[in-house]
Amino acid sequence: MPTTLPDVFDIRSLVADPKFGSLLDYIAAKRRGRRWVARTDIDASEIPRLIPNLWVIEIEPRPADDAGLGDAERPRLRVRLAGTQVERIYGRSLGGEFLENMAWGTHSARIFASLNRMADDGLSHFLDASALIQPRLSRRVRRLGIPLSDDQQRISHLLLLAYYEFVAGQPDHFHEIWLDAEETGRNAPAVLNEDL
Repeated sequence: MPTTLPDVFDIRSLVADPKFGSLLDYIAAKRRGRRWVARTDIDASEIPRLIPNLWVIEIEPRPADDAGLGDAERPRLRVRLAGTQVERIYGRSLGGEFLENMAWGTHSARIFASLNRMADDGLSHFLDASALIQPRLSRRVRRLGIPLSDDQQRISHLLLLAYYEFVAGQPDHFHEIWLDAEETGRNAPAVLNEDL
């Protein structure tokens, strides 16, 4: 089974990708001088081709008194919207679920570290990861995550554009690119962290 998702190795190929580049352009146009775009700025009718592959994740603030639960143990990443292609991959409706309660495979710790860093630091993030889910069958995901802020003080949501495929015989890999939220767009600098 050949792979169908084109490879993204650096910032240049990320912004040149028709799908990810179009989301980066859309966010850059919505920014209007602000560091982050607000959730209310996102209009599904303006990006209809991306909607089936979008997630909108609400970041629940961590309470000052965690009632005995450590911050790392408290779920805070709640699915507010999952596109039809995302829900097809997971085989169910995901609205209202916490990401922390879902199975993510061998890269779970790294995936959650990236999601939490986006929520805590307000950085955009690209991920290309593949993990074995059955003997000789891997699930590959390419995902661009963009933090959103309703008040420009804290990240309130994550907007994730994710494409999945199932690939026979592909080795596990984890490749990521971090982007500064203020410079997300065609000329964005990036920090590459790669582990193949």
